[in-house]
Amino acid sequence: MWDRFPGVRKFERKGDIIDIEFFGGEGTCGCPMIRDGYQEPKPAWCRCGDYWYKTMIEAVVGHPVEVELTSSCIRNGSPTCKRKAYLKPSTRSAKAKRK
Repeated sequence: MWDRFPGVRKFERKGDIIDIEFFGGEGTCGCPMIRDGYQEPKPAWCRCGDYWYKTMIEAVVGHPVEVELTSSCIRNGSPTCKRKAYLKPSTRSAKAKRK
């Protein structure tokens, strides 16, 4: 499956947060739907990547996690896609559950 997502990935754990960086090529979206021409580059597709990483990390750690996109070539012209995976519930999700 990794061959559908060519590029360099970097994972760095800092306490209960995993920093994820994906470099698919200078200013190139690494999403196969966009890279292969099936879809136009739109920021909404970045949510798909969030769920992809969420599923992979949850399979490894065995419990729910949150994934947040912090930058991407589509959203803000970044040369890499960066995400944070929160291994423990954030205060943001705790507030949302109380509402």
